[in-house]
Amino acid sequence: MNVTLRLIKEEDLPHIQHYLSIEGVSRMTNVPEPYPTNGAREWYEMVSEEHQAENHYPFAIIADGEFAGSISVRREQGDIGAIDYWVAPPFWKKGVGTQAAEQAVDFGRNELGFKSFETCCLIENRGSVRLLEKIGFQRGKEFLIGSGEKHGGKMARVYYLK
Repeated sequence: MNVTLRLIKEEDLPHIQHYLSIEGVSRMTNVPEPYPTNGAREWYEMVSEEHQAENHYPFAIIADGEFAGSISVRREQGDIGAIDYWVAPPFWKKGVGTQAAEQAVDFGRNELGFKSFETCCLIENRGSVRLLEKIGFQRGKEFLIGSGEKHGGKMARVYYLK
C-alpha cells in the first residue's frame, strides 16, 4: 500500500468519529472508549491549539488515497519527540501503521530536529510492540498504570529510539 501523511483537516473528523466509535478500535489506546459523540471535534480543537504552539503535529494516515487513521508527532521536551497513533480496522495488519510511524519519525528528525523519541504502549498491545520494534525502538522500563486511568492496573512499557 502507498502510505502518506498529511496534516489533519476538519474534513477528516467524520472518519475519525466513525472509526474510533467502532467497538475495540480504541481499546489499546488512550482514546476514550466508548468514544464520545463529539470526540473527534474536541480532539481536533485541542490538537489544533497545540499545533499552533508548535508542540503537536497531528497527521492523517492516507493509504492508497483513503483515510486510514491518525498519527501525531509531539514534543516531549527539548529535542525529544513522541508518536501516538491508531489505524482504522480495514488497514490493520497491512503495514500501514509501520509505514506511517517511519514517516512520522523522519518528520520529527528532519523537520523538528528531534534527536530521539520515546513513547509507550500496553505490553499486551502486540501490534504496537511489533510496529515499534520493527522501526528500531528499544524496550525501556515497564510500569503499572495507576487506578483512575483508562488502563488502570495494566502493565505498559516505555520505548526509546535514538
